Amino acid sequence: MLKVSRCAIVLLITLVCAIYVPEQVRRLLVERSFSPFILYSSSLKTFMVNARDKETGQRRMTDLSGKEYTRREFETALPMFFYKDLAAWGCLPESLDGEEVTYKKVAMNRQVLSLRPRALNSPVVPLYPLYESASGFTQLEEPDSMFRVTGAFEFLDAATNAVDADRSGRFTKALTRKGFAFPAQGIFGNPTARKPFDEGYFITDAEGTLFHLKMVRGNPWVKNTGLAPASGIRYIGMDENPRREFYGLMIEGDGTASLLSWGNYRPIALPMEGYDPDTMSLAVYCDLLKRTFVMTGKKSVRVWVTDRAYRPIASHTHGLEAKGGQEMLKQLFPLRVVRSKGETAYALLDVSFNPEGWMVSLFCLVGLLGWRMRQRRAGRHPEDYLVVLLTGGCGLLAVALTGCLPEAD
Repeated sequence: MLKVSRCAIVLLITLVCAIYVPEQVRRLLVERSFSPFILYSSSLKTFMVNARDKETGQRRMTDLSGKEYTRREFETALPMFFYKDLAAWGCLPESLDGEEVTYKKVAMNRQVLSLRPRALNSPVVPLYPLYESASGFTQLEEPDSMFRVTGAFEFLDAATNAVDADRSGRFTKALTRKGFAFPAQGIFGNPTARKPFDEGYFITDAEGTLFHLKMVRGNPWVKNTGLAPASGIRYIGMDENPRREFYGLMIEGDGTASLLSWGNYRPIALPMEGYDPDTMSLAVYCDLLKRTFVMTGKKSVRVWVTDRAYRPIASHTHGLEAKGGQEMLKQLFPLRVVRSKGETAYALLDVSFNPEGWMVSLFCLVGLLGWRMRQRRAGRHPEDYLVVLLTGGCGLLAVALTGCLPEAD
């Protein structure tokens, strides 16, 4: 019985070490990564790059030819993005590409959307606030209830948790009349009162059809968009913007990214290739002159630029150097247990074996054998040798902390 207990203790300590020790070593060995900031200059007709210099560790601002710029010169080359600084300096251009430029026009035509893998892979509490979209006031107010969509549309009082049967029934009937099939597959919105106006939520029904729902003067407003991609809709990031060009960024089940057009709900395909929403970040910059799409992965940053009609203008790929220390980390720890990753908010217990660490495992095994032989205990607990061979330093630390059972046993 003691031998079984000891084996359990060794395995438990090995697991704990495999979780915490590699992570602390990673903080020491692996270089922190800095994604470059890349945008297209409408005035210079080239891409401007703000990236960290590996040798000095300082930010270096250049164009694609390698010409260096001061911060002020860099911002001046990107007037649509740094328009506030240019206006403060009194050097905002009067026109660009035949378009009149004023501070108000630039500000009104600016919109930024972003999506990280973590937003797609995080737990969601299926309760949502429904704002009044036509209150007659300039500011939105937080509602006193939340809604959920299961076998029906239900409003729950936030204080008592009781179901508001009357309102729930009216919204359920409104959805049913438009052809909604319960339960809902996905509910997408912008659940905050800190926005200029409210456009409610987009809801996919049991058949994958997209519906637009909002509350207008206390009553349900429902629109069947007729949009039902074959792979389904995985995500819609709504952004109520006074430009009213699109509702937000939509990701389909197969990873296709598009912008959901305002009013007619037509998807605007993005001019990107190789986008994987589970591992890559996406940013969309809209301004007075163009649309810019930035896709950031582990190996590169890719940028596509179009005009306002989404016709291609330019593209650029900026390679990223591998993080220093990653290979050494694999060689040091044959066994790693990862509890969290940047791409997801879910708690993990991801066990990975790295074949590159076999040399460390052999070194630890020889060390354990030599230690045991010196103590004349080489034949004790042979299972320890297997643990150390498979797990390297983590197993050796566990065996050392546990020790051997008394000779009498």
